[in-house]
Amino acid sequence: MGDDNIMNTAGRNVDGFEFVDIENGSIAREEIQRINYISSKMSDDNPEAVLSVYNKMIESNTFFTPIGLEYLRRLQDYLYKKKEIDDSRIRDIPVLVSYVDITNQYNNKKDIEREERARPRRRIKTFKREYKASLIVNAVLILMIVAMFVMILKSDTPNMINYENAITNRYAAWEQELTERESRVREKENELGIQ
Repeated sequence: MGDDNIMNTAGRNVDGFEFVDIENGSIAREEIQRINYISSKMSDDNPEAVLSVYNKMIESNTFFTPIGLEYLRRLQDYLYKKKEIDDSRIRDIPVLVSYVDITNQYNNKKDIEREERARPRRRIKTFKREYKASLIVNAVLILMIVAMFVMILKSDTPNMINYENAITNRYAAWEQELTERESRVREKENELGIQ
């Protein structure tokens, strides 16, 4: 996978420019070949010939990548420096790219990236807030459960937790009461002489 990225980047990089994709890089390489061919056939000694070639390249939109436009700019600068060429004969270089569209695409992309970066943060903030709220609720519930157990253990009424002890204590109290009554009855019988 890493080798593909290197190859894709290498196919997109041409003469110090990094193009969007390999196809645009290929177009720029073709323009370099045209520039080399034109430069080999054109003589700097004849400014009129340079002006003629320059204007024909402008008319036919021979170059439209930054590399080709840079070459046209060099020719234009050369022609402006020549006194025998009237500046009004030198055509402006047409730019065939809509920078408004590119700017809008770039801004839309930035907005989308900003939203994507902000979205996980909102989730994390929400999660943190919900986590704190659940901790508080859990702590309150635990305190309520502990309080219920304390009340149940201290209560005199039998319940699921202390029913065995309550019943055992009640029977023990009844047994003790019966034993005391029995002993009182025997004492009375002894006093009265009943056997």
